[in-house]
Amino acid sequence: MEPKQHSSPGDPEGRRLARRQSVLLSEAGRVAHTLERLLTRAGIETSAFAELIGAVTREEQRHLLKAYGRIEPRDRFKVKSGHPLLDGRQKDLLFLDESGKSGKGQEPVFALGAISMTQEAHKKYKRAADALKKEFFGDDRITFHEPQMRRHETIFRFDGKEDRQREFCEAVDDLVRSSEFTVFGVAIRKTEFAEFLTEGSDPYLPWDTYGVAIHLLLERYVDYLAKTQPKRLGRATFESQGPVEDASHHLEYTSLLLSGTQWVPATNFRNWLETSARFVPKGGSHGTEIADMFSRDLYEWVRYGCGGVPRRWESFSQKIYRRGDLRMGKFGVKVFPDADLRPEVEAHREWCAGN
Repeated sequence: MEPKQHSSPGDPEGRRLARRQSVLLSEAGRVAHTLERLLTRAGIETSAFAELIGAVTREEQRHLLKAYGRIEPRDRFKVKSGHPLLDGRQKDLLFLDESGKSGKGQEPVFALGAISMTQEAHKKYKRAADALKKEFFGDDRITFHEPQMRRHETIFRFDGKEDRQREFCEAVDDLVRSSEFTVFGVAIRKTEFAEFLTEGSDPYLPWDTYGVAIHLLLERYVDYLAKTQPKRLGRATFESQGPVEDASHHLEYTSLLLSGTQWVPATNFRNWLETSARFVPKGGSHGTEIADMFSRDLYEWVRYGCGGVPRRWESFSQKIYRRGDLRMGKFGVKVFPDADLRPEVEAHREWCAGN
């Protein structure tokens, strides 16, 4: 008989306990799978392990149901054909950029922001951005870049003319509000993430900050592609940081198409994403500019406890992807880990749901 487990006064329904149990069972299932494969290679009968793995999986699902409610099956994104290029779908353009450093350093947060655009919406943005740049700088080859814009640094200083600075910022705000795109983002709290890794809480996630951000963001983007009409095929474009960095990020991208994640199988990533990501350096008017602006807002929002309102936060928040109950990958922005910030994160989701 299973021993009775008590919840704390602050957790009357036992959801936190159920989440913890589901994590432990998830890790146990992974270990059992590994042991089963090793024994199979050694020629040892493993039918008992198959029964054990099935029991662990069922128990994990029971605790997940208690912790989060009904969990959608991993194969919830139906595949139309074995080769997505044969479907003739139009491309959905996903532009990614980051704020903060993903490696060791003083910055407490790493934010990966992304915006999704149709090809036509991207053309409209480029025309509007080019016109704005010519108006203020006489040259459409420059690139919007944060945090220099909000700090009025480099060319965005306008020789210290405050009226011109304000006019420019307001024009960029209007450009963000009027452009058509959908927002995705992941903010990794680096100190808390290091502690999370020490505890060994999730064997499914990568061990580096940028890798985790890619996994969590693309899980949400695939959900969006699978639930949006008309169906499109996602094309991911990262800001280029250099050959080594680009290759590393591309490796994380392709690993999803080959191995999937705990919540989304590899076949679904392959069905909704192009098999290769793209990398572009900063220059001119491009969708990565908006991703750069959002990643900075996301960085500042999380760095200061998810309670403030950065420069364009409300405009971006109205464009965040959302569906259903906003749980388990159905909301476009993820803060990780967020245990001590859950009330602030939940309040933001509720605000987005009402706007």
